[in-house]
Amino acid sequence: MAINVATYLPRIPVSCFWEITEACNLRCTHCEASAATPAPDELTTAEACGVLESLAKLGCENVYLTGGEPLIRRDWPELARTAHSLGLVTSVISNGVLVDPRAIQIMQDAGVFGLSVSLDGTRSVHDKIRLPAHSSTPSSYDSAIRAIQLGVASELKIAVISLVHRNNLGRLREIHELLVSLGVKVWQVQVCMPLGRMRHHQAEMLIEPKELPVLEQELVELIEDGRLRIAVGDNIGYYGRNEPLLRGSVRGIKSFWMGCFAGCRIIALCANGDVKGCPSHPRELIVGNIRDLPLADIWNDDKRFHYNTAWDETKLAGACKDCAHRGLCRAGCTTMAQATSGTFYDNPYCLSRVQNMRTA
Repeated sequence: MAINVATYLPRIPVSCFWEITEACNLRCTHCEASAATPAPDELTTAEACGVLESLAKLGCENVYLTGGEPLIRRDWPELARTAHSLGLVTSVISNGVLVDPRAIQIMQDAGVFGLSVSLDGTRSVHDKIRLPAHSSTPSSYDSAIRAIQLGVASELKIAVISLVHRNNLGRLREIHELLVSLGVKVWQVQVCMPLGRMRHHQAEMLIEPKELPVLEQELVELIEDGRLRIAVGDNIGYYGRNEPLLRGSVRGIKSFWMGCFAGCRIIALCANGDVKGCPSHPRELIVGNIRDLPLADIWNDDKRFHYNTAWDETKLAGACKDCAHRGLCRAGCTTMAQATSGTFYDNPYCLSRVQNMRTA
């Protein structure tokens, strides 16, 4: 029998990932949101602050302000201050272009807890895929490095996020050594997914399932290196030979994948007030809008998040159907499964599946 997340953990939106604007100063080829210009119907400051109040009442603990590029939105400091005043642990996820000493100071004054900066490789790799929207924008790699350095020197908790693709697979050690030299303590690694702009660059960028063991081995070696805490993304796994090491790496414990938490412990908001279970979910998985219905009403209607709250093991397909771990894993990352197979119930990006195919 499949285990529903809600049966062993209270269904509370502990973490909220909020795309506060669709505007961005980069045109990254792998952007899941195809971020470019502000949406015409983005929430007003008053509406956004009201959402924060609703999140706090629902029991939310962590809010991640993202985009687009969140620092483009002029009222981001007010949103951060409001979140902090409500007791929400607030972090900013940025590409680094607008992170300067003043921005760092504003974050600290507003009560921001952490800053995460995207870095996808050495200069040639990073600049190749994180393209500036305007010719006047300097190297996105230089901007990211400057942002990391400023963050490390501040009181903020700094993390770096890297997306794995064909251009950096097998070269994660280079990023690792750079981050160690910069004094970074936490590094989140996840796989690019065929969403947004990435759909147009799959052939040259998206890694194939058969390449997952290469990524697994890289991560195992870097985790065992011990100089940097590595958070292995939810779309990397599952139940391979090194599952306990990969899944519990950032906390320094042995753990394993227990299924997607979207719509059960995680909530995501779009710039216009649309609600999703996960920030990576495509727009087809929007479950409501806060302008049409209060956020609490959307969240408390668990049928809107049926893919997790009403999980149906009998719908599993492909190799997931007969997998020994199907009751716990539930086809891994919901977004990756949907994006690559067209269903929540079959996920080809699975280490166990690839390893079983190799030994069959």
